[in-house]
Amino acid sequence: MDRLAEAPKSTFLEKISTRHFRSGWKAFIIIFFLLFVILPTVWVLSYIFTDWSSIETVMGDPDLMSTIYDAILASFEIAAIVTVIDIIVGLPMAWILVRKEFRGKRYLDTLIDMPLAVPTAALGFSCAIFWAATSSNVNAPGFAPGFVDSAFLLIVLLHVVFSYPYMVRSLAAILEQIDVTYETAGRALGATKLTAARTITLPLFRAGLVTGIILCMARSLSETGGTMIALATMANSGNFETGPTLIGAWKSNPDLIPQLAFVSILLIVISLILLIILKIAVMKIKLPAGKVWPKYERILSRGWAPFLKDSTSSAFLFIFVLIPSFFIFTYVVVLPYQSAEWGLFWDSLFYSFIIAGVVTVLDIIMGVPMALYVARGHGSKIIQSLDVLVNVPLIVPTAALGFSLGMFWGDVPGIGSFDFILIVMAHVAFTYPLVVRNVAGAVEEIDPSYEETARTLGAKPLQAFRRVLYPMIKTSILAGAIMAFTRSLGETGATLAVVANANTAPVYIVDLINTEQFYTAGLACIVLIIVSYVFMVLLRYITKRRVA
Repeated sequence: MDRLAEAPKSTFLEKISTRHFRSGWKAFIIIFFLLFVILPTVWVLSYIFTDWSSIETVMGDPDLMSTIYDAILASFEIAAIVTVIDIIVGLPMAWILVRKEFRGKRYLDTLIDMPLAVPTAALGFSCAIFWAATSSNVNAPGFAPGFVDSAFLLIVLLHVVFSYPYMVRSLAAILEQIDVTYETAGRALGATKLTAARTITLPLFRAGLVTGIILCMARSLSETGGTMIALATMANSGNFETGPTLIGAWKSNPDLIPQLAFVSILLIVISLILLIILKIAVMKIKLPAGKVWPKYERILSRGWAPFLKDSTSSAFLFIFVLIPSFFIFTYVVVLPYQSAEWGLFWDSLFYSFIIAGVVTVLDIIMGVPMALYVARGHGSKIIQSLDVLVNVPLIVPTAALGFSLGMFWGDVPGIGSFDFILIVMAHVAFTYPLVVRNVAGAVEEIDPSYEETARTLGAKPLQAFRRVLYPMIKTSILAGAIMAFTRSLGETGATLAVVANANTAPVYIVDLINTEQFYTAGLACIVLIIVSYVFMVLLRYITKRRVA
């Protein structure tokens, strides 16, 4: 009976292991990526081919070019500062989550992802009422710090909230793959904790650092909705603009489409070049320096130094990330009760979870094979091009992304009546790279000889992946899935761009903020966060239990 049961399974493995099937599957993955991820994302750039004369007019306007230059420069300055901050404070937190054991660790691990579930506009509003001096109609709670009067500083603080979870999750996923016995061996030979970590572990997860840098810079460079509402909430933001906020302001005016396309082109081209340079630099630089300072590193490895590091990292998480993210909740305390259409909210919440779930499943099914292809195909020009293209949806400003997705899918005949499919395909476009980047970074750190050995022992490609590679990269797959799920769950702009009357929870909450129903918006955010938190805790528990 066992042999009869295994016969169909063996036949299936034989069929999907043939060269023709693998070639066809690889072609299908690439076609899906180009057709459903890249093409809708950059469709707005087709404007330069259909009306180049308008682009030339934009470039010939000195005042307009000065405005665009200042805005794009501000975008890159903010992204650079935010990424450096994320590395400095994100690495210790990732270390705590992976290397430390303490009560409540699982709940803290999940809590870090929760800002991603808050709608971007609501997150921008929440951070603004916490940090900035706001206009009187906002009715910000009197106990809010409200001392930031620099628009540049406010946006830096806001973008740290947006990007911090990406850095922590990317670094933690790679760190979890690294065998701690390497550090143990180093310490057995006399190295201090700091020396072992600096000289043994840190060089092993450069790919995780690259992934975190790419995701953080891209998230900052592309952020539009939260930035716009934060600047609008601030009492004296002046004329401060970033590249994405220019696009957000222009997208509602058809006469300004050439300017929108031009700014999008500049952001995409400059960002891709910068990210390529950063990836090469981080992977080529030999970390760390070979010299060891036993005396000082011994002091920094025990006593007050590790405690100070962990305490500072934890304090930063709560003061600069979690409290500003959830400060909108305080409206429930300071404002009188307001009635709301809670039946509509629960329907929209259920709808949002279904969309995010379908999007995440599609991202994993189509993204993991692409990540393996990109990570294992070094030297091929095609693969190098695909590796660069994966970053494109991450760096396209969300306003331009939504506009582009709306243009692309709006031109597809017959699909306009399928709202669910439109929203899912739109969300796949900007969440797919999150899975690919995390998994590819993990695979790049693993010696391919493990799989090759399994193959020489008779394992089929799928068996080698499932039994050898998957256990090593499962944490990175989970990290990418969590990022994709929460990113889809909190998206507003791209959803409205493809379906103007979309009934999702983020759209419902943003409508409440726009109509100044702050009490109801705060209460809706609380419900969204609680439901998302419980769901993510259960997901982590089930995933780890199944793996175990």
